[in-house]
Amino acid sequence: MQAQPPLSTPPAAQIAYTVQVAEVSQKRYRIQVQAEGLRRDTITFQLPAWTPGWYVLRSNEGNLSNFSARGPSQKPLRLQQTDVRTWTVTTEGASRVTFSYDVRASDTDFGFFEPYLDSEHGFVPGPATLAYIAESKESPCTITYQVPEGWKVASANTPVPGKPTTFSAPNYDALTDQPAELGKFTRIERTLGDVPVSVVIVGGDSTRYARWAESVFKIAQAGIKLLGGAPFERYIFFFHFARTESFTGGLEHLNGTVIRLDPNNLRQPDPENLAIVAHEFVHAWNVKRLRPAALGPFDYTRAVRVKDLWFAEGVTDYFAPRVLTEAGLASQRFWLGYQAEQLTQLMTNPARRRVTLEDASSKVWESQDESQGFGGLSYYNKGLVVGLLLDIELRQKTNNKVGLEDVLKTLLAQCLKTGKGYSEGEIERVATRLAGADLSAFFNRALRSTDELPIVELLAAGGIQADESIRKNTTLGVTWDFSQPGQARIASVDPSGPAAQAGLQGGDVVLSLGGQAIDSLLGGALTRYQPGERLPLTFRRDGAIQQGSLTLGAETEHSYRLRPLPRPTPLQARILASLSGTGSGS
Repeated sequence: MQAQPPLSTPPAAQIAYTVQVAEVSQKRYRIQVQAEGLRRDTITFQLPAWTPGWYVLRSNEGNLSNFSARGPSQKPLRLQQTDVRTWTVTTEGASRVTFSYDVRASDTDFGFFEPYLDSEHGFVPGPATLAYIAESKESPCTITYQVPEGWKVASANTPVPGKPTTFSAPNYDALTDQPAELGKFTRIERTLGDVPVSVVIVGGDSTRYARWAESVFKIAQAGIKLLGGAPFERYIFFFHFARTESFTGGLEHLNGTVIRLDPNNLRQPDPENLAIVAHEFVHAWNVKRLRPAALGPFDYTRAVRVKDLWFAEGVTDYFAPRVLTEAGLASQRFWLGYQAEQLTQLMTNPARRRVTLEDASSKVWESQDESQGFGGLSYYNKGLVVGLLLDIELRQKTNNKVGLEDVLKTLLAQCLKTGKGYSEGEIERVATRLAGADLSAFFNRALRSTDELPIVELLAAGGIQADESIRKNTTLGVTWDFSQPGQARIASVDPSGPAAQAGLQGGDVVLSLGGQAIDSLLGGALTRYQPGERLPLTFRRDGAIQQGSLTLGAETEHSYRLRPLPRPTPLQARILASLSGTGSGS
């Protein structure tokens, strides 16, 4: 028997991954994980249960099959599966072990969570594809992609000189956070400062690629300037202009992002779609490097709860339109409209009165809202609004000398210096220190209570006039989950609302109300009814059709139109210019 080294010693000195396009027609990859320098009797491999940036436990292990383990000279080794995502190999004294398995390319929408493969393209996301060695995630790694003749490989991991399909990474977290694009794609490159930035595009009209890439480079340049310089050595934007009708969105990575858009977006780049690009790019600072302490090094085995996802996602989304205006790709009018839309979304959501922002962040794993929040409250949406109001609060207390980007940059510097994420409460402590004033009342109200935010007053301090419209609407007292096309699935139910009184629950699919299909009702037909009317109801729960009735309720709706104050003070004018990125705020 081998003498076991201390538990602090990594089981493997070096780990080499090979990803082979094994069978295109069968949509199959073959993965090899070769561990060198072993000093243990057993070694354990695990597949992540979730993907960083998307707080949902997934079942990617269902795509894996055909497992084997071999030592030197291809000697078979004993392999035992100990749970759905864990495999243990008995080394028999071998210093090198190769763990192999097949991965089915299960993605049919060319997105970014699952592996994809067709006759011309492949996409390999790390967490859904690459098993890691337990207790050895800090060992250095290489990864080699074996692809058909004529295919190219793009990855934001470090290229190995002389080996165009091999890349290196200092550890598993870094390796797996850089996906790879395989096959036939267009790559457009530019150096911004001394940082190489690439735009990799698949799908859509290739004659429009150059124009799209030009907008993307402007976003990158503006983001680097706004946030104090590039914290990365290289960056890649991966764009999947998919042909199928499905979702639009993106996922951030350490040195890149993957974004899926409809090909029609190439015809005329518009701010709404470019805001997605800006959002994901800001994540290179906020989340990937400036992060809550629990989000790195990652525990891939379980749900990791943090209270600050509102800052990680909502504040990132707040900066997205600012990056566009700084880049000259959007106007102040667009910026104001973006904020107004978010304010209206929040103030028409009854969940704001029963779920705190910290709860929406920490309980996201319990939600059916697909990593958007909890109980119907989105930490993207309310987090953005809180970011806007906090930015104004900071600027009015410092004569516009300190803004929210200064909080971000200060936190980032701390994280880079210590190599660790920030602790709970650190955002508030840094903001308070930079403001030179006690901000506890603001943070308690915004994060830990369901009290209404001081929207109109703070917007005025920021040079913004909020034209607020208030009206009574008929309501069901639910928030909806439309992640499955054609289904009106309830995401959450207001405990005191009409749907709850009728016995509806989160997860129920409403089929009809008052004899009308629910799609029609959501299109505005609900306005024909008055609060207090009782209507027949049909819904599906756990596959069974059920009948009932529901008495409609009333909801107060706030909507906003934002515009510059007609007669601002000099400070108000400077604050608005800084907030919107449309002029000198000095």
